[in-house]
Order: sequence, then structure tokens, then C-alpha cells
Amino acid sequence: MASKNLIIGGFTNYGINQLKPWVLSAKEHGGENTDVVLVYGNASDETLDWLQEQGVVLYPMLAVQNVPIHVLRFLSIYEYLRHHFFDYNYVVTTDVKDVYFQTSPFDVFEKSFYKDNNLKLVVASEGLKYKDEAWGNENLYQAYGPYVYEQFKENEIFNVGTFGGDAEYVKDMVFHIFTNAINRPIPICDQAVFNVLIRTKPFTDVIFYTHDWACELGTVMDPAKIEGFRPNLLFSEPIWKDQQVMIPPLAITPFPIVHQYDRVPFLKKFVQEKYGQQDESEMFIYRT
Repeated sequence: MASKNLIIGGFTNYGINQLKPWVLSAKEHGGENTDVVLVYGNASDETLDWLQEQGVVLYPMLAVQNVPIHVLRFLSIYEYLRHHFFDYNYVVTTDVKDVYFQTSPFDVFEKSFYKDNNLKLVVASEGLKYKDEAWGNENLYQAYGPYVYEQFKENEIFNVGTFGGDAEYVKDMVFHIFTNAINRPIPICDQAVFNVLIRTKPFTDVIFYTHDWACELGTVMDPAKIEGFRPNLLFSEPIWKDQQVMIPPLAITPFPIVHQYDRVPFLKKFVQEKYGQQDESEMFIYRT
């Protein structure tokens, strides 16, 4: 059995400023036996040097024409895992620019319910059904058309930007996302593809569907949208306490992963201060 875990993401056109929260929090909470890997596209020499100084393993993003970064990242992550999945017990893959870690994202995989039920993947809820979230609802319809849409519109949405599990299962999931997302009517379809995949067998037999592993703030805490979403939320809203985003209703345990923090102004400011982000944009000299 492998002795390490992995946190992996992909980026292009980000600088040190944008990467700091993800990188520094992944290092802090991943554990000493965790590799932190970034698949990269365009990046300045300064950014790549800084990442290497932080101990991040860098892996060049594959070049495939006419494939948007949202989808290409999954092929590139797959390519890394194809060669290295046997090195890892568990893999967590997330978006990079708007994610930070509050505690270890790997603890869930050691819980008895995960092991005893032979679960292999963990996915994080957005707290709404497709029919109740305008962007996702339209995205699902445009990606698949009316036949599939009618079958899935009542389903709870799970975010493709935060999931994890056993290494080989994550490897194959990112492969399935890529191969099912190319040649669709719209370029940004990874979320819809992911949600169709995880609601069909064999995936339904091995997935832990949860709302207390990663907090998807775009639907449960965004002040610009929460009033409209609140009547249809499927669980209680997160609680900000002791400078952490806490799992309701008791607010004694923090979410391991916080996603879309930049949509909540006070939280964005907190993260900027905690990780030394700057407000001004950075200049890039890109290396491909």
C-alpha cells in the first residue's frame, strides 16, 4: 500500500498572488506525507521558481487545441496520475484560484463509514437542485439537451472543483470528465458532465455524497445571491466563527475545504490578509 497522499490542481495565467492561499494552506494541512502538485500552462519564471521553492511539484499542462482550460486540466491531471497513481493512497483535486484548506482533506477517507462501505470517492454538495440554480440549470440543458436535462434537473448539484478519493478512482474520474466533456455544444461543461457521471452506476455505488467536506460558498454564502437561494437550500448555511468557516448547526468543526471564498467580500479580505495576497494584479512573463 502506498504511503503518500496527493493534493493536485491545475492553472494557467496565475501568478504568485493568486496561488498563495491554495499552495500555503495545502502545505499546512496536507500532512508531511502529502505531495502538492500543480499542472501548469502559462506562468512566469518568477511564479514557477516560487512554486518550486515551496516544494510544489510542477507538471506541464498538455497542449490540445480547442479544449478550454476547464476541461484540459482534467486531461493533464489524468496524465500525471496515469504515471503516478500507484504512489498515493488518496488524491484530492480542486480548483486553485478560489480554494483554501482549513484542515486535512484526507481525514474523511479514514473514517469507518468510508472504509466499511467500500466507498472510493467523496463529492461536495452545492446545496441546491439543478432546477433551483439558474447558471447550473442552463449549463446542464445546454450541455446535454432536453432529454438528459429532464432526467437530471431534480438532482442535487455537486461541485466538480472539489472532489477526491482513492487514487485510482480519482485518476479514472478525471479521465471520464475529459472524454465526456469534449465535442459538446458548449465549452464549459465539466460541471454538468461530472454531475451526470456521479449519478449513474457504477459511480453511485462508491461515492460519498456530502455537504460537510468542502463548503461551496457560491451558493450558500454569496451575499449577492443567498437571499434568492435560501428558500431552496438543502441544508443549513455555514457559520463564520473563530476565523473559520464552520459546519452547521453546531459550528464546532471547520470545513476541511473552502471553495469560492472570493465571492464573499469579508472572507476574501480575510484570506488576502492571512496569506499575504496583494490587491493589485501581477505582471507576467509567460513560459509555456
